[in-house]
Amino acid sequence: MTSTLVSSEAGRSLANTTNQRSQFTRVLKECIRCCQIDVSGRVLIVGGSAIDVSVLRAVGFRQLTLSNIDSVRLSADDIPGGEDLSVEVTSADVENLHFGDDSYDVVIAHEVLHHCRSPHAGLLDMLRVSRGHVIVMEPHDSLFMKILGRMRLATFPYELAAVIDHNYQSGGVRDSCIPNFVYRWNRNEVFKTASSFTPDRAFELYAHPYWDLNLDARALSFRKQTRLHIFTSVLGTTGFLRSLRVLQKILNFTPILRRQGNKFFCCIEKRGELRPWLVHDNVQGIVFNRRFGKEEANA
Repeated sequence: MTSTLVSSEAGRSLANTTNQRSQFTRVLKECIRCCQIDVSGRVLIVGGSAIDVSVLRAVGFRQLTLSNIDSVRLSADDIPGGEDLSVEVTSADVENLHFGDDSYDVVIAHEVLHHCRSPHAGLLDMLRVSRGHVIVMEPHDSLFMKILGRMRLATFPYELAAVIDHNYQSGGVRDSCIPNFVYRWNRNEVFKTASSFTPDRAFELYAHPYWDLNLDARALSFRKQTRLHIFTSVLGTTGFLRSLRVLQKILNFTPILRRQGNKFFCCIEKRGELRPWLVHDNVQGIVFNRRFGKEEANA
């Protein structure tokens, strides 16, 4: 178990970054309510950091396992402490998790899958390890984002900014110095992936796209491959960032516009019941329901 108090300087930095996830925190709270997630359960954070611990603690989770592919950087993190919080720290690769099947009640990843060589493999291993819910937040593959991408008003297809922000040493694909392709998800993509992995059992899918335009001047400076400079040259950096915050409120307030958002939040709930065409057999395990087959043939 690892639990240390943050320094005052690290604490301020952590608080600022946590504030930048205010939209995510709000959506996560709503998901917990709608999906009736038990916050007392064990949670695995993949590709995480101290920021994830702070956010999950804020929404009520208390039993956390924090994992990252980079164990050196993870061990250097200042993990928030407290008597009400249990945090275990370990090294883990989301594309090949070393945990057993159904090990955690909730498995969560915040903008991690698009750093994988196979984002789908990462999601499938999260589904394997979870016995209840899998929560991910990723860039959204919406029609509006495709249009913005073609106009070069959205993020560059390869995530150069993350590598620049990590001093050109990491932050890319599998946390290397090579910028990763920004793989975008939508509800249908997740549904197909989860359905392929769990063809025998039912699951519920909660999807909530939204807009998060909470940039700062430093983050904006990394987006030189886009055409955002057209707006900053007219409004100035400060004016443009203020305009983005106003625009974000308008877009999220209008459901039809919110569904075209740049962020894709989803929760997959694994359920115990079999598909209606399957039954349990004491000898063979799960088998095809012959009665269902006959009914289909006679329909």
